[in-house]
Amino acid sequence: VTRQVRQQRWQGRNRQLRRLIQQYICNRRIYNKIVFWRCKVWMCLLAVVVLFITLLSAVIFGIRATPLDDEFIEPNLKIHGAPRYYVGSMRLSRGSFTPELATPQSRIFSSLANPLKTMLQQLYSKSPALGYYFVDSGVFSFSNGSIIAHYWLQFALPKEAELLIRYTLSIEVLTNVLRQHLHTAGVRRLPEVDPSSVTLQVSTEEYVRSLKTGQCVFHNLLQSRKQTFDSLGLVNCSRDSSNYWLVQGMSGYSIKADISSMPARSVCSDVEVATYRSWVPDIEQTVSKFSQSSHAFSSELVVSGSVLLVTFNPRAGCELSQYSITFLQVPETDCGGVLVGTNGSFVLPSYSNDHLEGINCTWNLKLEEHFRAKLIFKDFRLDGSPKTGVSCVTDYLEVDGQRFCGEHPQFCLYSNSSSLQITFHSNQTHTKGFTMDYMATAENDVAESRCY
Repeated sequence: VTRQVRQQRWQGRNRQLRRLIQQYICNRRIYNKIVFWRCKVWMCLLAVVVLFITLLSAVIFGIRATPLDDEFIEPNLKIHGAPRYYVGSMRLSRGSFTPELATPQSRIFSSLANPLKTMLQQLYSKSPALGYYFVDSGVFSFSNGSIIAHYWLQFALPKEAELLIRYTLSIEVLTNVLRQHLHTAGVRRLPEVDPSSVTLQVSTEEYVRSLKTGQCVFHNLLQSRKQTFDSLGLVNCSRDSSNYWLVQGMSGYSIKADISSMPARSVCSDVEVATYRSWVPDIEQTVSKFSQSSHAFSSELVVSGSVLLVTFNPRAGCELSQYSITFLQVPETDCGGVLVGTNGSFVLPSYSNDHLEGINCTWNLKLEEHFRAKLIFKDFRLDGSPKTGVSCVTDYLEVDGQRFCGEHPQFCLYSNSSSLQITFHSNQTHTKGFTMDYMATAENDVAESRCY
């Protein structure tokens, strides 16, 4: 009995053990399946994440390695693209101007210009937005006023460049990039430049090409009160090319220029002469512009400030040996004088700045008999409201006894005879001034001529 009871107990334990083993195996299989599917889900999620990171990295590195505009930018854009030129200036905070800086071939000029040129080239060539279009840059002159460096920039444009010019290559963007760069500590090793002094204007291709090569460009530093050039033909310039005279006087002086020609020596049928009160041939900086045929002429102009740009654009194979030009330096505190010649221009001294208090200037215009003067006021801005007559008291311009004050749009007047007196009076400050052109007109033509 005892043996049977023991056998039954062992059998019962064996059955219970087998059930436990079977249940364990079953549970293990179920657990393995759960773990397997969990692993598969996590592996799939991990694979998706890795794939996403891989694609994102490829896109990022692809953008860094390849320009976004590669499909739109021609590979040879800098060679075959349409050139666009700019001319600007910036003032160096330290140092003083010396006559050697007026000569581009001098060692002092190169020692100061080369670091500035390198800075401009590195700045614009490495710019993410501008580097694809930047071609070249350079410093072409220095002028007085501490030291003012004058530079040029060249960019290349694709065929459709309207939006590019409006936004990417706008004057505001180009100047702000340079100003921001000058504010950084990395440029302290360069000659210190005042960021607020940076200026920039769009220029012509012919002018900048002449500045780059040095051909047809004459740098003239006036070191005496009067200097005359009898023949304006430049030896390094072809007959059909424009001539550019970059003139600068002493600080605190205005420049008076008298340009004339002699018909006996003339071989030209047409020459366009233009003068500017800065070294940028921009319409806003124009003092006078006229065309001269084979007849003799004389033009006199006065420019406020110590820089003047005179351009001669000969046509039909002209040479400029028949021209002469005389420069006079007039203290900025002096104004007035005698005006002669068939036409001319003058700007109220210190026109570009607020003029001094208590100015009285008188110009006497004298023409040949049977001629009358036509006066064209391009920009007239004096103190007070726009008025004429005796109501003009503080700031006024008086022409043949008639007074003008305030701001006026462009207008013109005719003299009553071959002589004319022009008087400017000011008791105020913060008045900009005026510019005026004059030309001789035959008395018979006055009635048919119109003011504009």
